[in-house]
Amino acid sequence: MLTDLQIWLAILGLVVVVFATRNVFMVLPSSVRPRGGFERALRHAPVAALVALTVPPAAGGLLEAGWDPAAVWHDGRMPAALVTVAVSRLAGSPFPGLAAGVALLLTLGGTA
Repeated sequence: MLTDLQIWLAILGLVVVVFATRNVFMVLPSSVRPRGGFERALRHAPVAALVALTVPPAAGGLLEAGWDPAAVWHDGRMPAALVTVAVSRLAGSPFPGLAAGVALLLTLGGTA
């Protein structure tokens, strides 16, 4: 069991790592900043993260249901994944989609 101090240190460490990795390109000199294909690929990182968060649980629900369509839709994970993708696409940002997907998943009583 972790102590409260260890939990807070872990959270602080994650914040530092995420902040550093997301902002490293802004503090680097322009001569070493990404260009071309790599720069264009970085624009797809939020969508890739969204897919990585939504597809495995939805696919897990499909596999657990034994490919029974009624059980897949009753579980809540597949509808939440579809709503997440649709809202993210319409909003142009992954954050509203994640909020809508989580809200639907909690409303339907699905497992995360």
